[in-house]
Amino acid sequence: MWHIPRPVLNRMLSHAQRSLPAECVGVLSGQGQTITGWHPLTNQWQDGRRFLADSTELIALLRQLRTEGQQLLAIYHSHPQGDTTPSPTDLQQAYYPDALYLIISLQTQGRLEMNGYRIRDGQATLQALTIVD
Repeated sequence: MWHIPRPVLNRMLSHAQRSLPAECVGVLSGQGQTITGWHPLTNQWQDGRRFLADSTELIALLRQLRTEGQQLLAIYHSHPQGDTTPSPTDLQQAYYPDALYLIISLQTQGRLEMNGYRIRDGQATLQALTIVD
């Protein structure tokens, strides 16, 4: 089970809302399945239907995490016009098989809708998430 602190969840949701009409993208770090860090990244595609994390930012972040003894645990992004199901592009471009992929839907009416998946070989497996205070 993945543990996500409520402050991290709130930051992700705020990032998703501020990024409209584009998708947001970011990384969550920590150890094991306990998330402790939030790292928003720039989406290089602003078309509202896909994301591409800025490669310079991502490489710098991965170096920083390694130096700090932290791991990339999750990659999150939003679906401004869709649900929390991985799109065909999400499945195809899941380059980190050990990461949790979090998808935030913004097609809700004031309530959080987010799911997490492990994506390997183009197949998504729903993961259990726990929000901790």
